[in-house]
Amino acid sequence: MSGTGPEATDSRLYDLAARFDWPGEALARARELAGLEADEAAWRRYADTFLAATAAALILAGIAAFFAWNWDALGRFARFGLLEGGIVLAILAVWRFGIDSPPGRTALVAASFLVGVLLAVYGQAYQTGADPYEMFLWWTVLVLPLAVAGRQPALWLLVVVLSNLTLIMYWTQVLDPPEGVWLLGQLLGPLFLLGAFVANSELSAALFALNAVALLAWEAGAARDVGWMQGSWWRRIVIFLTFGTVVPPSLIIIFGASFGENLHITLLSPLLLAVAGAACVYYYQFRCRDLFALTLCAFAAILVITSVAIRVMLDSVGSILLLALLIIAQVAAAAYWLRSVARRWEGGA
Repeated sequence: MSGTGPEATDSRLYDLAARFDWPGEALARARELAGLEADEAAWRRYADTFLAATAAALILAGIAAFFAWNWDALGRFARFGLLEGGIVLAILAVWRFGIDSPPGRTALVAASFLVGVLLAVYGQAYQTGADPYEMFLWWTVLVLPLAVAGRQPALWLLVVVLSNLTLIMYWTQVLDPPEGVWLLGQLLGPLFLLGAFVANSELSAALFALNAVALLAWEAGAARDVGWMQGSWWRRIVIFLTFGTVVPPSLIIIFGASFGENLHITLLSPLLLAVAGAACVYYYQFRCRDLFALTLCAFAAILVITSVAIRVMLDSVGSILLLALLIIAQVAAAAYWLRSVARRWEGGA
């Protein structure tokens, strides 16, 4: 569509269809005129973007593997020189191709990743004794200006993921060090502690708040017609992260599986799960239509209901049959509801 008005997107067209009661054929024609129907050129662009991102990811993984394999053979200055040279080259590529071009965007993400590798190499080379959360904290701080300048979802997703890792590690290493089986994290490395949040409702609530704030900020920007915030994949990943922080603790409460450990599990996680589920069902059904978000809500509900049924019913062969029927009924009901919502959207309602 041409003109000086806001860019045509699926959500805007669906809102117009609902407001003016468009028939399904009119909505399909509007999407075609707006260029939202994927044609050969669009699929080619998607393929180019996917291949460029995959190539960049493989190159960055190769760089990390190179340093891990040749660590002893490389001198201190060689390590820092190679990484800093890579960051400089990536920034030069951004300048050369433009910050909004696909090569420039890929190069900016590569530079952000190399910043983290540089911090890891610095910590290993000088053995600073700093806690792992500090590396992720400084990585987040250094990447944040690049995310602000780049205005692309991939960088902001990196900021959100790094913020989650920083909070988890700070909580488990400083505020409330885990006990019992979680002490294995001291031997197996900090990644083992990433699962510790399921044993602490307060940490889960903090992670939920972090991801929920990020999601609300994104939706506010998208509602204000910020062009680079109109995509749906970023939103869907953050919605998954948000639900992922409260569903596991809720399931632990249902099963009462403490394993003899002092797990800080309270009803806070199920309460947040119920509030998030209700808010998502309303917002993504009537305000910003997203079938993936609704599917995720339905899946979370099925998990909780099935877990309660297992806790209450599972004591005989007959109970297993009833449980199977319950699961089938839930999946059928969720599929019927989602299809009804999709048809209502297609009909412009």
